[in-house]
Amino acid sequence: MNKIINYISVFAALFVMASCGQTLEQINVDVNNPTSVDLKLMLPEVESQTAFNEGTNSNRVAGIWMQQFFGLDAQQLAYNSYIAGPDVMNNYWGAGLYTGVLRSCDVMIKNSAERPFYGAVGKIIMANELGKATSVFGDLPYTEAFLGTDNLQPAYDSQESIYGVIQSLLSEAIATLSVGDGGGYNGGDLIYGGSEASWVAAAHAFKARYYLQTSKRNSGNYASALTELASAFTSNADAPSFTFDISETANWALAKFGIERPSTLGIDARFADMMEGDPRKDLYMDDGLFFFDGAEGNLVWGRSAASIPLISYVEVKFIEAEATAATGGDGTAALAEAIQASMDLVGATDDGYVAANSADGSIENIITEAYKAYYGFNFHETWSNWRRTGFPALTPTADASNGFNPSGSVPQRYLYAESEVQTNNTNVEAAKAAQGGALLDATLWVFE
Repeated sequence: MNKIINYISVFAALFVMASCGQTLEQINVDVNNPTSVDLKLMLPEVESQTAFNEGTNSNRVAGIWMQQFFGLDAQQLAYNSYIAGPDVMNNYWGAGLYTGVLRSCDVMIKNSAERPFYGAVGKIIMANELGKATSVFGDLPYTEAFLGTDNLQPAYDSQESIYGVIQSLLSEAIATLSVGDGGGYNGGDLIYGGSEASWVAAAHAFKARYYLQTSKRNSGNYASALTELASAFTSNADAPSFTFDISETANWALAKFGIERPSTLGIDARFADMMEGDPRKDLYMDDGLFFFDGAEGNLVWGRSAASIPLISYVEVKFIEAEATAATGGDGTAALAEAIQASMDLVGATDDGYVAANSADGSIENIITEAYKAYYGFNFHETWSNWRRTGFPALTPTADASNGFNPSGSVPQRYLYAESEVQTNNTNVEAAKAAQGGALLDATLWVFE
């Protein structure tokens, strides 16, 4: 009798569900284990991880090799001597990049048909993260990278094609956001609050960054960069910046490193000497040695609640100065604006430094001033500038020849991550073979 009653109850429930237009699949949903996330909840994660990446190991190591940081203890000591095996970039390649920002951007793009704003911002951020990654690794998985279980061993796209993808993604985003209808935005943008015009201006700045980065391969890209800058943002306040929190669960990466790994990373004495007499020196370093002096300290790029630009107005003006000089013009006005923007960004008071150091419009002086201005938040572009122009002149660490860097020269790239070598070895080996072995001293295509 009880079985009959139970069957009647089940059929009654099914009847009710059918009459309400519901199915078993719709009813059998565990609200504690969602299978999808609202785009407005994904965007903050994408923005915060992107900004956090600016201070993680991929940039700290570059800071050491560019002789702004110096390893004092632990792994950092090895980086001084260009000892950086395939395990060094595991976290960046995984959580920071492929299973982090890039994967989330791909999901946003693919699920944005009804809310194109999120797909467009996803394309902008994906383009920039691909740009930073290809500038340090060379060839990358892209075309087959986001197929999930359908392809767990993606082939690598050439660096040349990746730069083409970057410009295409940015152009597509600009077209989408230029419609001006809001794009279905309903929250979650911690950088621009849903402003389409602001993201368009940022996208133009990113296009200029990657045209400049590829100018050694195509000198016409200097002019392309200048064209893009005409539509970029025009102040520090308008840059796409993310502000971190004082708490140790939401703070800026360099501050987190200073808290968790005290006295393992310091300022390179050569950089401290270069900054002597510069109004920014005391805001960059303490006693010419420390980059961190407490979570809420005086060192602007060591604060937990730092505000980190994904691309700064400082960089916009340095790009303008270099591209103008490279195309036969006078870049000194843009150079002066770039240095002043750097002073303003960190809260330094100009005591005549801007005028004294902007009169020389040579590429060497422009890049050397950018080297000083990019400290703390833009190590990847400092490294790109050096590999592209050779400025500032850096002397390699003595006796730094090793199996990862046979020539002993200042490294040109990172090794592919150990996790990728283990899980996608055939494609990694093919990519390495296509790039002359892909050791640390192998020049990347874009900088040849």
